[in-house]
This record gives sequence, structure tokens and C-alpha cells, in this order.
Amino acid sequence: MQSINPSGQLTQDQLDEFKEVFNFFDADSNGSLTKQELGSAMASLGISPTDEELEAIFIKTDADLSGTIELPEFVEWVNNKVHLTSQDDLREIFSLIDLDGNGHISVDELRQLLDSLKVNLGENELTKLIQKADRDNNGVIDYNEFLESDELWGQIKLTVGVTRSFKEILKQYTQLAENPQGGFGTTHPLPYGKENAAKMGYDVSQLPDQVWESSCMCGNSFSLGPINKGETVIDLGCGAGADLCVAASLVGEVGKVIGVDMTTAMVKKARENAQLCNFNNIEVIKAPFDMADHKDIPTSVADVVISNGTFNLSPRKKCAFVQAYNCLKPGGRFYLLDVVREGNSESETEKGSWCDCVAGAIPVSKVLELMESVGFVECEHVGFTGYRTSDYTVTATFRAQKP
Repeated sequence: MQSINPSGQLTQDQLDEFKEVFNFFDADSNGSLTKQELGSAMASLGISPTDEELEAIFIKTDADLSGTIELPEFVEWVNNKVHLTSQDDLREIFSLIDLDGNGHISVDELRQLLDSLKVNLGENELTKLIQKADRDNNGVIDYNEFLESDELWGQIKLTVGVTRSFKEILKQYTQLAENPQGGFGTTHPLPYGKENAAKMGYDVSQLPDQVWESSCMCGNSFSLGPINKGETVIDLGCGAGADLCVAASLVGEVGKVIGVDMTTAMVKKARENAQLCNFNNIEVIKAPFDMADHKDIPTSVADVVISNGTFNLSPRKKCAFVQAYNCLKPGGRFYLLDVVREGNSESETEKGSWCDCVAGAIPVSKVLELMESVGFVECEHVGFTGYRTSDYTVTATFRAQKP
């Protein structure tokens, strides 16, 4: 297995890459990492260390016993992680790539991972990469082949590279939460805020302007079916909480609304908005929504799960659908609005930004296929909202039910 050079022999490009990742982990930008910062950052990447595991990392890494990890210590830690010898570590990385959890890495799964890392391989290069690793020529990579493929490891660079797309997404949505007047969209402006919500069919007069200012919905979550008094609603990728507040007004004081978001600034904004509106029945959880069964996200409690424009942001889409399924009670409803790819425009969307809901978009047919594959029934493509993120991507609406 290939590895990064020892820290004393790192190139300037490698050092810059480490610094970039360190800054992503360093939530308060004070030049050091606390256990909480390290744990939160790892969780956002789909790795959930226990308190004991974090303690073990600090014992090995905190050379000066300061109680925090500084950049040189961080470089040594990540360097050592790339030399992975622990079977648990290797299994963990394999499971991150094996999106459907079937014990094999397919061409599609590898493509999604490399796309999320911004590793631009052509179809021929990707096919050759799979063929070199696929020693038994069955079209997929099993765990043993995964361990033995140096070339595959060289392309993945998982420990450092995987943070890049997450960091871009976190940065954009943090800026939207903290400075909503600054615009939304990295390559070109995208509609957001109160005016966009009104165009999507929301009655924006029912909530204070602050609730709408950081909202970036691509449709109206409440156009897909009823939400009744006393019900429990979970919003996966809740952002600043506009949909949470609308849902809270529908379920009433006897109902419950739970928001899930991985961006610290959005979670803070959503809680502030709930308090501003005097809703005591809203809970906001900081967690990624695409881990299939996150320990902090309740299961089998929701009458309705909604998601408004977030599943396209994840390379682990099947895991996101599993999470939605797991959150629902038997018979629960799933209302999904998400940006999809139109026609045969894969090459065009691949050139777009993940942050701007372009590169991660998949066709309507694939959305329905994924919903059915995790157990949803009565899966239905309802229509389109007209919200576009590029010439090739538009928002579609879907309904489904848990048996």
C-alpha cells in the first residue's frame, strides 16, 4: 500500500494540503484542535469515534501534553494514519466507499467517491483502475483486492482528500447562515431567502424575516402531502430551520419536529429561529444525515420525513435513503425534494460544483431506484418545481412510504 512520505520529507504541496485540512477541523480557527473539534470533524466525514478512541488518538498525538493537537502533531497523526495497519481502520475506509454495504466496491461507487474528492478520472481511466484491482475479474472489488491495490490507494488519498468536498459544502452553508446578505452559490448566484421561498409557494408572512433569510429550499416540502396535528416530523438537512418552523406550526404543541444538519452554523441558526418563533417542540441535532444509522438520529419515531434539496450533496445517497427509512415509523411518509440531472447530461453535470447542487445530481430514475432498494413502497415522482441550479439540473419532487 502506498503511503505519504515521512513528515520531514513532505513536499510543500503536501504540507499545504495538510494545513488546508487542519483549518477545516479547527472550527474556532485558534490554531489547535480540541477533542470536540476533532470528533465533530471526523463525524462529518462519516467516522464516529467513541470517547475512548478520541482519548487514544490524543494520547498518541498530543506530544507536548498541551491537551490540544497543533499542526505539526496533526501532520504526524495523519501521516501515520495513511500507513494503516489496523484491520478496523481498513474496514472502516472500505465501508465508506462501499455505499450500499454489500461487501464490494463497484465502478459507480468508486466514481462517486472520486467525484466527491474532485479526482477527475475519465471513464477509461476509471475502468482500468477497477480492472487492475479486480484480480478475479468479476467486475467489483472485494475487501482483499482493496487491500492489495496500491494504484487504487494512490488515487483515493482518503485520509486527506475526502475532506475537500465536505469542506467546500460546509464553508458555503456556514457563510449562508452567518452572512445571508452575502449571496448563495459558488460558481453563479442561486435563488435563496424570503423571495425564493415565496416563489416556491410558502406563506412567508407567517414567520419572521430572519427565519427565511438563510433558507435555500428548492421547492415546498409541504406541497407533497398532509402533516397533521400531533405528528412527529424529521427534516434531514434542515439548514436554518424554515421548514422546521412551518412543520412545528402544523403539528402543534402536542407534535414534535426534529431537524438534522451537519453544519454547526446552520444548527445554531435553526435553534435561534425556533426560539424566535417560540416553538418549544423543535429539536435540532448536529449530525450527518447520510450514515444510514447515526447514533444521534432517532429511529422509528417519525410519521413524516422531509428533505429539501440536500440528498444531492452527498456521495453516500443510498445511506441517506436508509437513514430516512430508519427514521420513519411503519406506514410513515417520505416527502423528498431534490435536484436531479436531466436527460443524458452526465458529462455536463460532472463539470459542475457539488456545493451548487450540480455535480451530485442523479436522474429521476436513479432516485426512484434507490428509494425502492432500501425498502420504500409506493415510490412516486410527483413533478418538478422549476428551481434550477444549472442548464442541466432541476428540482424534482417525490413521495414514498415505509411499509
